[in-house]
Amino acid sequence: MRSDPLTGLRGVFALYIMIGHYSMLMEKQRYYNPGYAMPLFFLLSGYCLTLGYGKGVLNFRAYFQNRFASIMPLYWLTNLLGVYTRMPRMPAVFSGYDVRLLAATTITCTSSWFQVYDSFFPVPFQPHTWTISTLLFFYLMFPIILPRLNRLSDAMISSLLIVLYYIQLLPILYSYHYNLQDIEERRFYKFLIQSPYSRLPVFIMGMLGGVQTIRWNEDTHHKDPNENRFFIHDIIPWGFFSFGCGNAAKFDKEKSRSNWRFRTDFCCFIIIFRCVYNKIPYVSIVISQPLILKYDQLFFVYVMLNFIIGLSRAPESTFSKKILSSWIFQKLGALSLSIYLLHIHGLEVYFNFIIKKQRFPGVFEMLSCCLCIVFLAHLVHTFVETPLKKLLRFKQQKPTLPA
Repeated sequence: MRSDPLTGLRGVFALYIMIGHYSMLMEKQRYYNPGYAMPLFFLLSGYCLTLGYGKGVLNFRAYFQNRFASIMPLYWLTNLLGVYTRMPRMPAVFSGYDVRLLAATTITCTSSWFQVYDSFFPVPFQPHTWTISTLLFFYLMFPIILPRLNRLSDAMISSLLIVLYYIQLLPILYSYHYNLQDIEERRFYKFLIQSPYSRLPVFIMGMLGGVQTIRWNEDTHHKDPNENRFFIHDIIPWGFFSFGCGNAAKFDKEKSRSNWRFRTDFCCFIIIFRCVYNKIPYVSIVISQPLILKYDQLFFVYVMLNFIIGLSRAPESTFSKKILSSWIFQKLGALSLSIYLLHIHGLEVYFNFIIKKQRFPGVFEMLSCCLCIVFLAHLVHTFVETPLKKLLRFKQQKPTLPA
């Protein structure tokens, strides 16, 4: 298994989403918001895809076939299980929806594409798999966007990163200006969080970070005017206009690595602090709450991106990098997709049949539930996900040697 801190990071946040949904099902007054982790997955997707396909000519067949093999088989399996587990209460869960439209958008993995504010928009049979639908849209946009980003200068990339950060915050002003309440607020929140069109700036930010890292690794006249700014810039960026790169020092890779050591651990501390103190009221979406609580996941996108970039650039001795490269986090990272897609099934079975709707279970019950779901994900990853990936992935043909 390849020791990659980005793989470990994916595993940690898949586990965090599972714990967040666990706390929601307990129906406590306050719960951990699992949505806080979603921007990180979109950033990681854009970043890792760019590192993998950002150099050289893109093989479209290999790219699309590998993307399909990575997510679609497990997505269909999860929604098939969702039809079975939700069948008894299907009329109540999907009341007001056109079941034929739900089935069509679920099978084609396009549910989130048709989310329209002001109306009932389609959801997958297993609602949390909207993420896969949004990722599929990003995968289709990636070959179109990547060549245009590669043509940008270092300074333009640095500025565009910050501009996109504030663009993805703009919808919050709409909510604040019109003072949305109750059902309107709930619909707007779901549209803003789940729609690929509102999330596209976050994915592009990840791509821009990947382009920066490729140039940083090539060690050829790389200039990032934001790299040496005060560390508060990692939380609230202000370097909008740096097209001349006048304040960018001459590139020194060793000095850059040293700077990223501190920045990476600092961003890690901010993310951990926000995750630990991320308990929000159970009805926070439909009652008046400060904007920082309603849309907290949007405010911390730039911190997450700097942490992802830092894990690629900081020295191996960086504390957060060493932790995420450990065996346990690497294993969680390998299981991250299976954990994310299957954990709702595991939680529903656990609450409905094992503890028989007993609320507020203790720490032991939570740990046993999480361990069971991780074990289930391990089985699915070993006997379903991995074999299907090997079967469906693009196989590079070896050139035949002349006789």
